[in-house]
Amino acid sequence: MQLIYDIVKKLKKQEIRQIRHQIKHASFEYEKMGKLFELVTRYDQRDEGFYSQKLYGKEPDNTFRVTKSRLKRMLENAILNDKSLTVYPPAINARLQVQKKLLQGEILLGRGAYLASKNLLLQVISSAQKYDLYQELFEAELLLYRNMSIRSSVKEFEKKTAKLLAYNQLNASINEAMILYYSISNLILNKKTLKQEQIEEVRETIDRMKEICETTKHPQVQNLYFLSEIYYLQIVRKYKEALTFCQQYLELVSENNILRSDQRLATAYGQLTTVNLHLGNLEEARKNAELTMELFSKEEMNYLQSMEVAFVIEFHAGNFEQAQTLINEAREHPEMQSYKLLEAKWSYFQACVYFKMEEYQKAYLELNHTTPLLADKYGFNLSVRLLEIMLLFELGHLDMMETKILNMRQFIKRTQKGEEFVRPSTLIRILIKWYKNSYDFNQTFEDSSDFLEKASQTLPSPYMPGNSEFIRLEEWMRDKRETQNA
Repeated sequence: MQLIYDIVKKLKKQEIRQIRHQIKHASFEYEKMGKLFELVTRYDQRDEGFYSQKLYGKEPDNTFRVTKSRLKRMLENAILNDKSLTVYPPAINARLQVQKKLLQGEILLGRGAYLASKNLLLQVISSAQKYDLYQELFEAELLLYRNMSIRSSVKEFEKKTAKLLAYNQLNASINEAMILYYSISNLILNKKTLKQEQIEEVRETIDRMKEICETTKHPQVQNLYFLSEIYYLQIVRKYKEALTFCQQYLELVSENNILRSDQRLATAYGQLTTVNLHLGNLEEARKNAELTMELFSKEEMNYLQSMEVAFVIEFHAGNFEQAQTLINEAREHPEMQSYKLLEAKWSYFQACVYFKMEEYQKAYLELNHTTPLLADKYGFNLSVRLLEIMLLFELGHLDMMETKILNMRQFIKRTQKGEEFVRPSTLIRILIKWYKNSYDFNQTFEDSSDFLEKASQTLPSPYMPGNSEFIRLEEWMRDKRETQNA
């Protein structure tokens, strides 16, 4: 049933109507399949036993599985038919149609229908050249080349050989650029921090991509090269340079018909949002975040991720009512129930909003739903622990704080090793001083002035996307001391 639901969740209303019409006018043997489709579209996901009982009044058997298999096949056909391709941008539609014709051409060639095969393959070449589909162009030319090997003169075939070798070299260069891009993005997105030698390796890889980009002038390589530069420049905190590349990338995907798609435009606006956040340009970030969300369907995971960035903007802008609206909407998202980590993350966001609105009891209760985040040893784990300690102080539960602070110290000693973890070790030293000074802010500031200054410097941008420390300990302590001394 999971496979059926995976498809049903992606169907548009028009496609659901078409399937109902198709089932209604099918032969009588599809009656049960039609009832199963109605059940699937009416209920949230259930197990096989539920549907089998509804249809046949018994546990699942081969009869039920045949019905289920027929429905799955019909749903797949609804998504994969030629008419459904029209919903894609022209370049993607062309690629899918070309791949289909390429397969048909190869089958015809294998059956000896040379003229029919050649006709299809020439159509593939024409579309591939128009949309810069380098892989399909090479494969179509290779099939024609093989076919011509016994039907051409030596001189004519030498020209074809040189042409195919040039295509092969272009093909290899573009594939190299793609492989390099995915290696970079995997490293950057999966490592919280990079060592200096890793940063240097990434730079060398991007320089190689730049070389391929200048040599091939292929739109797809330009697309990947610009994205790589944007990722890298954010790592080394050259945000103004990153902003320049973001603008160039937006221009590329907006003006190039081959690259233009809602997905790439959303990526461009998303990167502009992120870089503007790094620079503290909240208004500009908000504008680009709104454009990003407009390009995604509200049911997509990408839309939920865009909402998260929008929440960060509103939170740091102090617009807590709008931040709360985003939380409420996010919790209704269809993907939310599928991932415990997502639910926990938005519970943490809710706790942060309550904290800022001084609803400390609500914030503390909300932390009960953040347990899955404790698995993130290098991010949310520390943020949840810090927020819990601040909340305990605000609620007056000083007797519980010693244990929490000492547990956090042990956790940091065990997991936060190396130069990249300066901030956690600095924060725990401040907390230990604060605890030893019986939570006296004035004395702690006198004893820990160096650590407090260091803490402020170890996280230059509080708006960094991916940074879960929305409420910074040193800033909260400073505000508490000023309030206490007022």
